[in-house]
Amino acid sequence: VFPMSSHVLNRSHLLLSRSRSTVAAAAATASRHSAWQGTQAVPADPILGLVAAFKADAAPRKVNLAQGAFRTDEGLPLVLPSVVEAERRVSSALASGAIDKEYLPIEGDATFRTLSAKLIFGDESAALAEGRCATLQTLSGTGAVSVAAAALCRMAGARTIHVPDPSWGNHGHIFRSAGLEVQNYAYLDHRTGTTLDFDGMRAALSGLPRGSVVLLHACAHNPTGIDPSGEQWQELAELFAGRGLVALFDSAYQGYASGDLDADAASVRAFEAAGVLPVACQSYAKSLGLYGERIGAVNFVCASRGEAEAVLSTVKQTIVRPAYSSPPLHGARLAAEVLGDAALFAQWRGELRGMANRVHRMRVLLADALRAEGAPSPDGGDWGHVVDQIGMFAYTGLSASHVDSLRERHHVYLTRDGRMSMAAMKPADIEYVARAVRSVLAE
Repeated sequence: VFPMSSHVLNRSHLLLSRSRSTVAAAAATASRHSAWQGTQAVPADPILGLVAAFKADAAPRKVNLAQGAFRTDEGLPLVLPSVVEAERRVSSALASGAIDKEYLPIEGDATFRTLSAKLIFGDESAALAEGRCATLQTLSGTGAVSVAAAALCRMAGARTIHVPDPSWGNHGHIFRSAGLEVQNYAYLDHRTGTTLDFDGMRAALSGLPRGSVVLLHACAHNPTGIDPSGEQWQELAELFAGRGLVALFDSAYQGYASGDLDADAASVRAFEAAGVLPVACQSYAKSLGLYGERIGAVNFVCASRGEAEAVLSTVKQTIVRPAYSSPPLHGARLAAEVLGDAALFAQWRGELRGMANRVHRMRVLLADALRAEGAPSPDGGDWGHVVDQIGMFAYTGLSASHVDSLRERHHVYLTRDGRMSMAAMKPADIEYVARAVRSVLAE
């Protein structure tokens, strides 16, 4: 009998150890219970999924017109100069010890809340003068709508919300998550695909029971870019007041739509002036370019100061505190610095006009290029609807199959409802996009 070498013995021990580990792992896996074993993957978000697909696209020429984010003429993200200055001031105050990084109150930064409410309701607001508005800082516009939906469901007893057809894709998810049934009312005239069906809208809202909750886009309707006129907004305000309807405004683009902060808040102010007690949701992602800071607000206009105090305390303690306790601090300081400083505020207003003008210029250039290419407009017109619409998106009228062809054959990314981000369009891409559109329309 020959003794085993140490090498052979070591190898035998190693193999035995691995075998035991494998058996133990298999046994552990067999006995392990996962609470998530029945979970099925869901489709990617229709917008953010497109952004991910665009990034993964290896094509040398590709154009991302899917996501709602402003870009310069060179296609670069923009940090507004007013925000850069606000950052400098906040950083200086932090370095000097004048401010800290402690938690904000549940309802958010007091200065920001006051300035935000004033921005949307204006200097002539009776609700603000009488202390009848409960305002909370939120996690941008999505958070504002979420908090509003939860309050309407849990505190006001709402079971259904009436949403324009079409609306922002995330609205339905938010409202259903809050426990609300979503019903659509007429908005886009589907006969043309590019105009407002105001008669249908008015008829639908006129037939709703008293106390019904209705979502309205304050300006720059997403995705269509089609808004009621000033006269139509006034008519709607009187209709809501007369029938006792609850108006939930989503204001994501104040100042960014037309370039005028007051004009873009006219709808909300008309409703308050008519005696409606609106709920107004605000976002500063687009208007201040604070996409990643998640800064917004929700405003509940109430019948009395006491009611507003009760609403504020209930929303704070029963909705916000269990969800996220306290909103973000840094972005609120930036927004408050811009909104509260006269010089920075004036600078910001000029920057808003500049952004709105750039978006409109892209609309004009695209419409001209489409005409020059001889691309037939889906509504039978001359692409004038692209110029006439307002806000960061153009509702082109292209079908889902057209959009799929644009992405697959030309690497031009739009959402499948034909919505095109004019805020992300570069002048250098105009002709390429126009040729691609003509090509898919000719298929």
